Amino acid sequence: MRLAIMLAMAMAMAIAAASTPAWAKDLPVPFVGCRSDGQTGPLAAPRNDDHAPKVPAQLAPRLAWYASNTTGGVLAPRGWRCFELYGSNGSVLMLSPTGLGADPFLAKLIGPAIQVSISLGDTSGRFEAARIAARLFPDRKAFVQSVIAEGIAPRSQFPFGPYPYDSIQRFNRDYVTFETPAHREGLGTMTRLRPSADPIRGLVWMDTDNNATVLAVRLAPAQRNLSDYIIRAMTPR
Repeated sequence: MRLAIMLAMAMAMAIAAASTPAWAKDLPVPFVGCRSDGQTGPLAAPRNDDHAPKVPAQLAPRLAWYASNTTGGVLAPRGWRCFELYGSNGSVLMLSPTGLGADPFLAKLIGPAIQVSISLGDTSGRFEAARIAARLFPDRKAFVQSVIAEGIAPRSQFPFGPYPYDSIQRFNRDYVTFETPAHREGLGTMTRLRPSADPIRGLVWMDTDNNATVLAVRLAPAQRNLSDYIIRAMTPR
């Protein structure tokens, strides 16, 4: 009897798998390695990465997984260009359709772009991490106050409370998603992305060591439906 039930279940699963339309299945996306430069000099692009996600089949031809040596990886439209900057304060991975100009250290991202940054809370990155914490995470007030108390950066650089025009969705004490509207300053423009005619979406989270990770995504209207999958792929598990 048990064998018959098991065979029936196996047959049902096989039929369900066979009947799933191709467009409903998740597929892998290509890997693209990103070169780096920073505190100890240039680094070659990584050749592979084990964290590349699968995406819905109808979107797979439009996306690739871009990964760097320090910051990690992020989904972005295929054909984009990427570069990572790194140092003792943390790292930043920048992507755009056209590249970052002659000097990535001075890059300002005006049009479609994606940035992933990590600010380390126990190095000089603590100043940026504290600015983020002051804006978003009330439970981190003691950390912010400790950075202010050092007297290295003025208190005015650490305003408490969200940007007035940002939309924020809080998932827990350490993780939020956000949208900075077009032509406005906000969390999205705390990065190298400058205000433009398109909104900036993304997510921010902090870990137990007060390291702050920020993902900022700005896509052209024709690609904007990719934002959900880019953000979902970066969401901390």
